[in-house]
Amino acid sequence: MNSEYVLKMFSDDNRVATKKFKEFNEARNNYKCLEEQVNRNRLTDTEARLEIKKLLGTMEIAQVKSLPKTKRNEVLQKVKGIEGLSLRQAARIFGVSLNLVFKA
Repeated sequence: MNSEYVLKMFSDDNRVATKKFKEFNEARNNYKCLEEQVNRNRLTDTEARLEIKKLLGTMEIAQVKSLPKTKRNEVLQKVKGIEGLSLRQAARIFGVSLNLVFKA
């Protein structure tokens, strides 16, 4: 299995993800599925949009995908730091590919 995929379920920050993964493995989880444990703190799309708008300031969500590549990637990197926001969710909200968000 791809360890990067699993660690991203916990956090985009590799150090934080490794720590949370270790805690998950050492905890008594009564055989609950990893996705059930990790995804319970996910933001709804409405909550995610509000958090993204706070981060963007005066820029509109729709403007991000037409920014120059370096600026767009800077914005997406900041957005990826929002706790509870999945990469798939960010891609959907911005109207870009998941791969583009992942590589930013």
